[in-house]
This record gives sequence, structure tokens and C-alpha cells, in this order.
Amino acid sequence: MKKLYRLPEGFKFGSSASAWQTEGWTGKKEYQRNFVDMMYLAEPERWFNGVGTIKSTDFYNRYEEDIEMLAKGNQNAYRFSLCWTRILPTGTGEVNQEGIDFYNRVLDTCEKYGVEPLVTLYHYDIPVSLFDAGGWENRNTTLAFIEYAKVCFKHFGNRVKYWATVNEPNYETYCCYGRGNYPPNVQDLSRRWKAMYHIMLASAGAICEYKKLNLSGMIGIVSDSYSIEALVDNEEYRKAIYNADLFYNRCVNDVSVLGEYPQDFIDMLSKEYDLSYMLEQDKVIFKEGVVDYLGINAYDRTLVKPYTTGETCMIANNTGDGVTKNSTIIKDWFELDEDPNTVKNAWGCELYPKSVYNLLLDLKRQYPNTPIIITENGLGYYDECVDGKVDDQYRIEFLDGFIYWIKKAMEEGCDVRGYFVWSTMDLYSWINGYKKRYGLVYIDYEDNNKRIPKESYYWYKNKIEEERTKNG
Repeated sequence: MKKLYRLPEGFKFGSSASAWQTEGWTGKKEYQRNFVDMMYLAEPERWFNGVGTIKSTDFYNRYEEDIEMLAKGNQNAYRFSLCWTRILPTGTGEVNQEGIDFYNRVLDTCEKYGVEPLVTLYHYDIPVSLFDAGGWENRNTTLAFIEYAKVCFKHFGNRVKYWATVNEPNYETYCCYGRGNYPPNVQDLSRRWKAMYHIMLASAGAICEYKKLNLSGMIGIVSDSYSIEALVDNEEYRKAIYNADLFYNRCVNDVSVLGEYPQDFIDMLSKEYDLSYMLEQDKVIFKEGVVDYLGINAYDRTLVKPYTTGETCMIANNTGDGVTKNSTIIKDWFELDEDPNTVKNAWGCELYPKSVYNLLLDLKRQYPNTPIIITENGLGYYDECVDGKVDDQYRIEFLDGFIYWIKKAMEEGCDVRGYFVWSTMDLYSWINGYKKRYGLVYIDYEDNNKRIPKESYYWYKNKIEEERTKNG
């Protein structure tokens, strides 16, 4: 009989959430708002029952209830983000002590229940003042972020052992400037690469500041990364895989781990775009600001084929209507392909847990000495609560498959330190509002945000116990 694989001592089992999706409104005054607040004010009809950012899941007032529930579910870690404007209301300048006090209370509560915090500095919620000044296209936003990071390290550095600088620099800029379904809602890859560059510089700069403090913790970045695959194995398809890996993965991961952009990536960009914002002195910051670990948000694979014809175009099925197809053409780089034999959800995303195994093996080959934390993995669905219960077997099957393949990759030498389900509770999904749900805990927005653990919550609780028993 094959010996059961035992997870390493100290492995983190937890779940994730973000400030702007859970806490409730920071913008009591106009200058305190981040651009998610701005979105709500512009289009309140998009937000379920007017919940919006004003109340959200009300984590600001119910953090102890939520962290206690997480701990009772055998989770020993919680990934959450700090709200930039709660700490620096205008993005720079005077510190808001109320914000500092709030996050100290959250950290106190994590300590009380034996939950390790993994704290993300930035999760999409850029202050309005910085957004209005050009957002991440403006180098000054990079400088503002580094100053914000220094404030956070000063106040919480001795309390937090796991930091992440920014969440999904690839996906944020892809949606802002590629698909155009996030503000500023444009399709212009030249602006995308500029914004991403400044985010990556901000991340590296923050890491440099953290390392100056000689704290005992680890600091990384959260990268949405994909197993890049093809249905055909020939030279043209392998080239498409290579190009897509540059486009989606290595433009973040190489910079974070190796401290430099891939030269092939720079060569491809320089054929079409002005790269004068890439300054020579930045190279030192990138080299010194490498990560201690790589956080990976793993959901599905990216299936590609060679570029054939047509202009760059990115279409996303945002609504889960089951009709609109995801389609991407990146001129001279690659196109997205589709496997008719793989099950997909209503949003056109493959339900393919083995993708995380393939991804982890790729990361081990590319970055053999860098620990990995799976910072997000989950399944969004239009969950229904019937007689006070949410029977989400589809989510259980999905998560169970991913955990299986993560363990298989670890058996083969991949250094994975933790696994976090997205999300701790139901929260706002950018395009689908509060209808599309990812949480282990159901939020009844019509009944004072009542918390109702789903079947997946209990399954995860038992799964964690099962894994720990193996190590007992």
C-alpha cells in the first residue's frame, strides 16, 4: 500500500478576502474614498439591494464573529488586505489613527483564535486622489505606495509574519486596460504595460523597505498565474505557449523572483510600444526587491494556439449567461483555444483541477528555490440558500480536486507552504455584484448580513482535520 503523503509541519490552511469587498465604506468624507466607492456612487444599481461598499458584508463591525467562525472551521490562517484609504485617507500624508486601531483589533482577534494573518497591502482599491491623477500609469503612485507600505510596516511589522505587496498586477491591469471591464475601462495594451510596470516597481520598492527593517517575517507578491497549455504539440504551438507565459505569468513572476523582466518580453514590447518609462535606475530596485515567497492565485488553465490573423481583442463572459464566449487574440503573440471535452462553468472557465499541478511543476522548474503559497483558489456560483442550508457540492468537488493535485505536486518536490480558499465569506464580485458567490460562508444580505456556513465550510473543516490527523 502506498504511504499517505503527509503535509509538512506548519502548513497553512485558510481562506482569503479583501478589504473593499468585506469591510464596508471608508469614504465618510469625499477625500477618503477609493475608486470602488466611486464606482458605487456612479452606478448604485449594479450593487445587490444597494448593499454596495457602504455596508458590504460589514466585516468592519463583525470581524470577531468572522475570524472566530474561520477558526472553528479548523483554519489556522487568514489572508486579508488593508484598505489604503482607511490608513491614509488621501493616499498620502497624515495617518488615520482610527484605521490603525481597527487593523490592530483585527490582528488581536487573529492572535486570540490562533489564526496566522497573511496581510496584503493593496487589493485593487486605489485611492480616488491617485486614480484621478493617472492611477498606476503615473509614477507618483508608485512612490505613494512605497510610503504607504512603510506606514504599514511601522505599525504592524512586528505583528505580521507574512506580507504580500499587491494582489494580481497582471489581472488588474488586464481588466483595466485589456478587456476594459474595470476602471478606467479602456482597451489599450500600451497603457496596460505602463501601469503594470509601475505596480511591479511599487512592489519591489516596498520589499526593499521591508528588508531594511530586518524583521523576522516573509514578504511576497500575489500573482494570478496559469498553467499555459495547448492541444497540439508542435513548434508553432510551443511558441504560442511561450508567448502566453510571458504575457500572463513571467511579466510578473520573473520580475518578482529573479529581479528582472524577461529580455524576450522587453524585445516584443519594444517592437510596438514606447518603453521610455522603464528607467535604468529602476533595475537596482527590482534586483534588490525580490520576494521571499510567491503567492499564487490558481483557478484554471489558459489554453492557447498560434496567432493567425486579426487585431488584438479580448472578450470576457462577465455575466455567466452561458452564451457569451471568452475570446482573446493578442496580435503576433497567441490566441486562446478551447477544449470541447473539458467541463466549463457558466462563465466559460474550465473546471480542471489538474491545472494547479501542471502550474506548480512549471514554477518549480522556473524558480526552484522559491516557496509557493496558494493565496486563492475557489469557485464562483449563484448559490441558493434553501431552508437555512447551502448545498454547494459543486464547490466541494472543485476544491477537493485542487487539494489533491496540490498534494501530488508537493510529493514531487514542489515547496508549497499554504492553501487559501477564495473566499472566507460571500463578497462582492466585480461584474456580478453580490449574485455570484465564492464564500465558504453564505451572507444573507436581506437578513442583516446573517452568516450561514455552507456545506463546503463543513467539508473544508473536516478535510483540514483529516490532513492534520495524518501528521499526528
